[in-house]
Amino acid sequence: MSTAARFLPLSLRARVGRVKSRALWPITGFGVPAPQHVKLNVLRRYGYAHGTWVETGTYLGDTTHVLAGQAAQVYTIEPSSFLAERARERFKNAANVEVCEGLSEQLLPAILEKLSGPVSFWLDGHASGGVTHSGPQVTPIREELTNIAQHLVAMPQVAVFVDDFRGFGQSHELDGAYPSRSFLVQWADSNGLGWTVEHDIFVAYR
Repeated sequence: MSTAARFLPLSLRARVGRVKSRALWPITGFGVPAPQHVKLNVLRRYGYAHGTWVETGTYLGDTTHVLAGQAAQVYTIEPSSFLAERARERFKNAANVEVCEGLSEQLLPAILEKLSGPVSFWLDGHASGGVTHSGPQVTPIREELTNIAQHLVAMPQVAVFVDDFRGFGQSHELDGAYPSRSFLVQWADSNGLGWTVEHDIFVAYR
């Protein structure tokens, strides 16, 4: 990051980064990670736009903002107090957005009890450096998927998106923090869900 960019406000820095990522994506051979607009297209194709969305990892709330434009309800879980406060301020006038501050593995069970109708989950609640929260584990994905599986019977229409598929089964600072890719496949198969991978996103659906 250039010295000038380092002093930009956080939201503007993120916007500059997205523009740069979008411009460079073709040059990199359309590799991963894909720009945000590409990931959003995956969510639109497989998710239930007008149903309920549950997001883990709010960050600056840009994905939350897009989802809230159509969804009946958005629950977004953010463990960082700083980022959660920013999100509460950003969405204070959005009646269909609830910002939940805390760890997803702790908050998700209570949210799942409230859900009905078509539900989509965007699971991206892991540490990414910078101002993002570094919790007790690199990713809470095992706990998140276990909790979701316990409530699938109440969700005849469901889509589960897991970001950063490339990281599964790879070496990280904490060995074993990310399960294998086959863990995601087995989870989908054992719960009777179809699955695919697009642009570094694992998608399980029915």
